Amino acid sequence: MIDLDIVIPLYNSKEILPKLINRLNEWGKSCDFSFNVIFVEDGDVDSSKSILMKATVSFPYRFVRLSKNYGQHTATAIGLSYCEAPLIATIDDDLQHDPFELEKLIACMKATDSDLVFGTFGKKEHSFLRNLGSKVLKLIFSYEKVDYSSITSFRLMRSNVAVSFKKNKKPIVFIEEYLLRNAVKKSTCPVTHAKREGESSSYSFWGLLKFALKIIVFHSSFLLNFIIRFGILTAVTCFFVGCYFFYKKVVYDSYEGFSALIVSIFFSTGILLMTLGVIGEYIRRIWISQNELDQIMIVEDEQR
Repeated sequence: MIDLDIVIPLYNSKEILPKLINRLNEWGKSCDFSFNVIFVEDGDVDSSKSILMKATVSFPYRFVRLSKNYGQHTATAIGLSYCEAPLIATIDDDLQHDPFELEKLIACMKATDSDLVFGTFGKKEHSFLRNLGSKVLKLIFSYEKVDYSSITSFRLMRSNVAVSFKKNKKPIVFIEEYLLRNAVKKSTCPVTHAKREGESSSYSFWGLLKFALKIIVFHSSFLLNFIIRFGILTAVTCFFVGCYFFYKKVVYDSYEGFSALIVSIFFSTGILLMTLGVIGEYIRRIWISQNELDQIMIVEDEQR
């Protein structure tokens, strides 16, 4: 019986995958339980399957290939849908998460009787922009009373936490919202965060910005709350400005012309268009979901 399933999303991993396999082989020889690895290739042009077929793999694994690049969170969710072991772990493919560190998460789960354990890093070996973006996102969510300060992609969970992904075949922008909702008790465990092996991260600055905007729009009410507050502030400001012009007209009989009117019209129109755009994006997403146009296509699924 398999004790642990490990989900590893792959993207541009041809260079690092042999090292990752060797590291998993080494850990498998030293640990006292059995594990299965689920590799989910996220629509990479050059498949990693050939490397897996040629490599010496001493553990059972499953290779799943998606038809296109859906993103790391969606690939992880697909991997979780295949898990059957009582314990499930997720790690990155770049060896920044050492498989040997999983033993710390397992020990922490036993000691705290938690359903979900995140490996936290004293020092993140990411770029400055990526670390800054993470801090800004966590600050935004803190205003909504949601604590994402300790979440990482290095996770250990019980099978009940991942049960909601069994029937899901739709893209997921932010997997943490589902995990935290399903877990009764969460905890964290300090682990080592190594430097990235192989090529530079596939996350560009614009890719990270796009990902952050998706999280803000589809996994928080921050933007809607911002529009509401900004609308109220604008309405109050325009009211007092109107009172000021009315006062000048009554007391001084001054004629302000059309400048103030034109400026206010363009300003209010811009706000309305922005608001309609945000609401329209929500409606578009609902329409896509109801018509099942966002189903994930799996082009390859092989177990060894």
